[in-house]
Amino acid sequence: MPASTTIEIKLSHDEIKIEPGGTAQLQVELVNTSDQPDTIGLEVEGLDYEWVAIPVPTITLGPRSRGSEKILLKIPRRSESTAGAYPFVVRARSLETGNTAVAPVTLQVEPFAALSVELYPRRGVCTYWKPVTEFEVTVHNLGNTPLDVRLYASDSDDVGVYTFEREVLTLQAGASETVVLSAEPSHRAMIGRSQIASFTVTARCVDNAYVAVHTQGQLHTRPLVSPVTLSVLALLLLVLGAWALTRPKPVEILEFAVDPPVIQQGGTAVLRWLVANASEISITPDIGVVKENAGSRQVLPAQTTTYHLVARGRGGVAEKEVVLTVQPAPEPPPPAIVSFKAEPAQVTKGEPVTLSWQVQNATKLLLSPIGELDPLLTSVRDTPAVTTTYTLVAINTAGRKVEKKLTVKVRDPNALEVLEFKVEPSVITAGSNATLKWRVQAASRVIIDNGIGEVPAQGETAVSPTQDTTYTLTATNDAGDVVTKSVKVTVTATPPVSTPPPVNPGQPGR
Repeated sequence: MPASTTIEIKLSHDEIKIEPGGTAQLQVELVNTSDQPDTIGLEVEGLDYEWVAIPVPTITLGPRSRGSEKILLKIPRRSESTAGAYPFVVRARSLETGNTAVAPVTLQVEPFAALSVELYPRRGVCTYWKPVTEFEVTVHNLGNTPLDVRLYASDSDDVGVYTFEREVLTLQAGASETVVLSAEPSHRAMIGRSQIASFTVTARCVDNAYVAVHTQGQLHTRPLVSPVTLSVLALLLLVLGAWALTRPKPVEILEFAVDPPVIQQGGTAVLRWLVANASEISITPDIGVVKENAGSRQVLPAQTTTYHLVARGRGGVAEKEVVLTVQPAPEPPPPAIVSFKAEPAQVTKGEPVTLSWQVQNATKLLLSPIGELDPLLTSVRDTPAVTTTYTLVAINTAGRKVEKKLTVKVRDPNALEVLEFKVEPSVITAGSNATLKWRVQAASRVIIDNGIGEVPAQGETAVSPTQDTTYTLTATNDAGDVVTKSVKVTVTATPPVSTPPPVNPGQPGR
């Protein structure tokens, strides 16, 4: 009969509320209701192991005494920490008897909202013949709950008119979306001055106006003809004759290239240029004005970038663009557990066991119930008090996990147990004998049915059943515990007696 529970557990809270990024403490009160001292281990089941910390996972209590421990809960502030209810249990396990007690708790992860917004490009140009320019607006939901986001754009002087492809976006936790923002001047002028207006793009949560984020852009509007241009035209007419006499050579961009044209994130490339008849050369973004007509620069962009070269001289202006494509870095190889074994796989209580493993592509190792290990380790020794299932978790740099389990059986030399009960052979013919062999530990009485009766704790006896028979061994101890084990003897029919073939009378016998 199973032993009665000797542990009581009580928690300080039935429900805990935590906003991601915060912590909470759960107080656990334990009572040893037995008359013997006991060592009790605490476990949490049902939550991500990264959310839970048990500073002291075991506590030793005297007979009929109580004690308390604490469990710390910390939820990472990231979108993967989804808002909602997470039921889990706190389990108290006796390391002496194996008895357990559990208490249910609900972790309520509170929602939080956070946004970010990006604008590309930062500046757009509108001309008389091309009055509309487009921007890409990317909104990221950095919170842990879905959000409805409304987009706004405006400038303080009403220089531009701004229209979004879609004004309201529905973003899941951790998701992002890109929409097109079209901008055009509120007034188109044939003659006037160029204007650069700073405008603000705002992404605001529909349900919570306090959750908002902003980014800045510029709208450059150019008229068909500026006053300066008219003055320059007049001046050009005066100097046209002189210019014709001293006509400069045209500015030429003989080469503008990037090598290689495609790189992975974190890689570098080299921009090369060769320009003729230029007095000023500039390359955007990042590089700026360069003095050499022929040269190169190493670049390290974080994303796909268009480099723009502008060469100016007496012979005019030349422009050229080149695109450097940046591809995402390859995902690291997945972790693998090549082997995970225990030596020996079965021990007597108090004896150590060596756990060894071989893993690949792992930067973090977790061995439950032992804890986090140095990823360079390949083995560890432990002395389990009870039969224990060990779980090895290997994690790579991308956070991918793989796990493997094994169980080490711990035998208590003082516990009632049938170490051996077998029959040899298990199949006999009618009239033949089989031998029952047994070996029992910590028993006060051992009985075998089918007429054999009470026997010593270790021995053997011959049996000769006439039909298929199952023998059951029942062992008891002074505490009243009972264990049983059965073996079966299969009885086959007696093989037929062979007779010599008849002799033909016409032939002499042999």
